[in-house]
Amino acid sequence: MKPNRIFILTLFTLVFTASSFGQGKAPKNYKQLQYPKMREIQIPDPARFELANGMVVYLLEDHNLPVINGSVMVRAGARWEPADKVGLASLTGQVMRTGGTASKTGDEIDEMLERVGASVETFIGTASGGGSLSVLKEDIDIGLGVLADLLQNPAFRDDKIDLAKITSRSSISRRNDQVGGIIGREYNRLVNGPNHPYARLTEYATIENITKQDMIDFHRKYFVPNGTIVAFWGDFKTDEMKLKVEKAFGGWTRREVAYPSVPEPRMATQRSINFIKKDDVNQSNIAIGHVGGLLKDAESSQLNLADQAFGGAFASRLFKKVRSEEGLAYSVFSFWGESWDYPGVFRMGGSTKSKTTVKMVRSVLREFEDVVKNGITDAELKFAKESFLNSYVFEFDTKSEIINRLITLEFYGYPKDYIQKQQREVQEATRQSVNEAIAKRWKPEALTVLVVGKDSDFDEPMSSLGSVRTVDITIPAPPEKIPDPTPETIGKGKEILKKALAALGGEKVLGIKDIVQSAQMTMNTPMGEMVMETQMTWVSPNKMAQNMKMAMGEMASGFDGTNAWMKSAMGTQDLPASQKEELVKSMLLNTYVLLKGIESPDYTVQFFKDDKLNDKPVQVVIVRHKQTNNSVRVYVDPQNSLVVKRVSRGRTLQGPADLEELLSDYRDVDGVKIPFKVETNADGKRQTLTTISSVKINSGVKDDVFKKP
Repeated sequence: MKPNRIFILTLFTLVFTASSFGQGKAPKNYKQLQYPKMREIQIPDPARFELANGMVVYLLEDHNLPVINGSVMVRAGARWEPADKVGLASLTGQVMRTGGTASKTGDEIDEMLERVGASVETFIGTASGGGSLSVLKEDIDIGLGVLADLLQNPAFRDDKIDLAKITSRSSISRRNDQVGGIIGREYNRLVNGPNHPYARLTEYATIENITKQDMIDFHRKYFVPNGTIVAFWGDFKTDEMKLKVEKAFGGWTRREVAYPSVPEPRMATQRSINFIKKDDVNQSNIAIGHVGGLLKDAESSQLNLADQAFGGAFASRLFKKVRSEEGLAYSVFSFWGESWDYPGVFRMGGSTKSKTTVKMVRSVLREFEDVVKNGITDAELKFAKESFLNSYVFEFDTKSEIINRLITLEFYGYPKDYIQKQQREVQEATRQSVNEAIAKRWKPEALTVLVVGKDSDFDEPMSSLGSVRTVDITIPAPPEKIPDPTPETIGKGKEILKKALAALGGEKVLGIKDIVQSAQMTMNTPMGEMVMETQMTWVSPNKMAQNMKMAMGEMASGFDGTNAWMKSAMGTQDLPASQKEELVKSMLLNTYVLLKGIESPDYTVQFFKDDKLNDKPVQVVIVRHKQTNNSVRVYVDPQNSLVVKRVSRGRTLQGPADLEELLSDYRDVDGVKIPFKVETNADGKRQTLTTISSVKINSGVKDDVFKKP
């Protein structure tokens, strides 16, 4: 029900164009905006009926095109999934569609729908699940049959469950890539509480906990006709369509559902200052606010107007003060968050240069405190009303928008005339009523402040705002299902690695002090393959330098045992702490380092299992570094005792991933066997192929190589 923010800018463009062509000149600034006369909202009255099993049906004829569309809402949401199985609802919604039904696989359904140009989807969100349908009039029996079958009889096939889990894991690995995603997610967790059902995160561990039976049970419990509303609109006759719907859904058995209770998010009792360090950005992202409200709250309309005046529109107070007058941000906003049946999240903020971070936080806080103390002006109220009401009508332009709004109102128990009621409330609002709502619901003392950015570039320390809490966004590593070690598995693991050490060169390996290798690396990127020449220098146990030459220029990186850095055309900078940590971990588990440490108390060695690689037997040994708790799975060919594969948890440009190294083409270099071909895969996808051209061992590398330029 929140007004569309995009409309404000669109409207500005329309007004600008009209005045340019009609009057010969454009308004000079936002103060000259003129809204057209608001048109009335026309809401048709669709047919509504209820099946014997309790399913509610809406039908609305629309004969403009020979197409029929459908929408389904089901009382099934992620807020009711177990805390140790977060992601269950989303996966269930996906596999309901991809897994097909008892009679047809998902692939067979795809082929059938493709032949007739139709679309059928299913999903489950936070508070509801559902589905959608789009089909030509002549093929409605096919499309409706598929939709009904998927909702009632999903098959949850194993291969599609596995695929959905892979996709979910990939999404987890990339969740820290975009600053916008980070601040939105973590701000929501701060306001609601990290363990609240409206803020919990899907993790590798929770995905691992989800079974096929969990999906079957979740679907069976919540997908019931008496918890479902369906709507169809398009080119049909109502009486005929009613019969089709009754035939498709009439056999669905009614069941009563005991919905678990969900606690209400609690308003904070004091202000908090929170920070997420991200050193690879030159702008700070800022979010400030607290728990929001419900659409049915008595103050909802008043608070929407307050939001429009304060920061929700192009010419709002925050826009004028923070952006136009102080020049602190290109983007600044507020959003009075409200939901249908649970409190939303109130958020204000935007982005600014790193060097003006604290100044912008202070500016937004000052304006918020002022509006709570003194309220909005008559001029701001006038503008807010015009902005809200003129954007409001655009939410009801199509049959789709109208009928989906109507079924949503019924789904969440709102009166049918809610839309008209809110419109009247906005029209009748006064400055006094709006300011009273602000004073009641907006709480400066309860604000949660979150900043994501590079604090070394800030204009002043964040501690000047108050006590600062650093938010950890580290992605927990996937759980390893490894049996507890026994004297037998420990002994066998050490025996296998000792044979590997001997096969690679024995005493020669133990005597390695440094390695310099040159290679050609082919890297897979979103733009295609990138070829580069590389030189890697390593000094035992933990110094490293790498130089890369590619078409776009040269890059270098290094670690001197303490400091990690990277050099590019943009200059030289320290690696972020997280990347430095990953680098240290990887060097500690370098094949030649860990083989030296077989008997060291710093490592634990354990035989895991016999396996196969390319249909050839391999022995898998797990080596863990105790201090960092990082591990690697070493795959050894029992025929020649050479290490042919390594699997560890690491990081790519896309985020954390399961890294697989395939080692081949071993050649003798000064008595040490070196793999001259290394293929690296991340989460099963090819990342790099490295072909070594030369290797030097114990050439006497100087420490200067590793120093930051």
